[in-house]
Amino acid sequence: MTNRPPIAACFQFDYPDLQGLADLRQAKQRIASVPLLMVTQAHSESLAVWAFRTRVWDYFVQPVDLARFMEVVDTLRDLRLPERTAGSTRKATEVSNQIPAEARIRFPAPGDQHARLDLAITFIEQHLHQKIAQADVAERCGLSAFQLSRLFRKLTGTTFQEFLLRRRINEAQRLLANPRVSVTDVCFSVGFRDLSYFTRTFQKHVGQTPTAYRQTLTVQYGQLQPITDHGPHHQIESLDNHMAMMRQHAPCLAR
Repeated sequence: MTNRPPIAACFQFDYPDLQGLADLRQAKQRIASVPLLMVTQAHSESLAVWAFRTRVWDYFVQPVDLARFMEVVDTLRDLRLPERTAGSTRKATEVSNQIPAEARIRFPAPGDQHARLDLAITFIEQHLHQKIAQADVAERCGLSAFQLSRLFRKLTGTTFQEFLLRRRINEAQRLLANPRVSVTDVCFSVGFRDLSYFTRTFQKHVGQTPTAYRQTLTVQYGQLQPITDHGPHHQIESLDNHMAMMRQHAPCLAR
């Protein structure tokens, strides 16, 4: 990378660990001019903040928005290979950076029930891998725990706890489509803290144990081949191949 710096370097993680993140930071320190792209399956607000403080060029959460990813790659290619567009009219480089939807519901108006529900669901999505207390979410929405549960039942037809549990199970189904992720990792990634309880709960809602459900996916869609691990980062071509494979199996990845 030192002799022939690439257009960009992509670090892809399932579950970032200390060594992997240390490697990313060291790579940025050694070759500061090379833009780094970070792709991660396990996501949290603190991880994203750490990434941008480490001067990562862009940050993607799986499943990756492939169109935005390729837009970023094209932008970096134009910036680092100006001779490609020399002598021709070139449009101003633009990078899509839309304001997140949750910013519009950060401070819901009094009595705006749908906005409060959106705020609660956004919090659930951002902290699904953590312990989520109903009282904490309710306080964030300016409600009591009872009012929050009543709001969920009114607008979704289910209680807060039932909604949260179903969301965890749906995310577990999505993660089980990745053969590199163990059932134990899936269990902890969706907020469960006991593998036996996770297995019983999953079977109660899906009708199969997590292992049996994964085997069903293999029968329906063929063997899902794991990505060859070449270290903490992969070249862009490898990521593109992986994304194409995941899109091919899209029916089993529905949230």
